[in-house]
Amino acid sequence: QTIRFLKSCRLEVGMKNNVKWELNNEIVARHFLKNLRVFVPPHALKLPEEPITRWGEYWCDVTVSEWPFGVPP
Repeated sequence: QTIRFLKSCRLEVGMKNNVKWELNNEIVARHFLKNLRVFVPPHALKLPEEPITRWGEYWCDVTVSEWPFGVPP
């Protein structure tokens, strides 16, 4: 049920455009809780290898009970 829910979700992470930033696991985990009301520990997330420093659409992997799967942030 958790995996089905997460696969159906789209996570939006709002970042300011007037400051330099880089998306990281802690920020994404905070937005999972804030926007989707789902606790995801930062160590359960895997972001793309290249740093995310610009607006756009990206995927992240979430490990649930040792089963990784992709979720679009």
